[in-house]
Amino acid sequence: MILLSLAVAALAVSRLTRFLVEDKLAIGYRRWIVNKFGADSMISYLAHCRWCTSFWVALFVMPPAAIWPNTWVIAAYSVFAASYIAGLLGRLEE
Repeated sequence: MILLSLAVAALAVSRLTRFLVEDKLAIGYRRWIVNKFGADSMISYLAHCRWCTSFWVALFVMPPAAIWPNTWVIAAYSVFAASYIAGLLGRLEE
């Protein structure tokens, strides 16, 4: 059960990271960061860097998956995981 929980959580990290760094729906968040801290600030870099953001997202997402590998964690994260997989499949179809 723990491997399934960790795999679903890893996919959720990928989707949440993509949402924060690239998706149009989060552009307001990225603009707010740039306006508040400046385009050359480290926090602005963080908001636009997939590798950097994924670390912080994983810091919050992975511990529950490892500590409580049960159905509620898998169910909560599976929404994001399924969204990520659907996005990958959509790219393959194009």
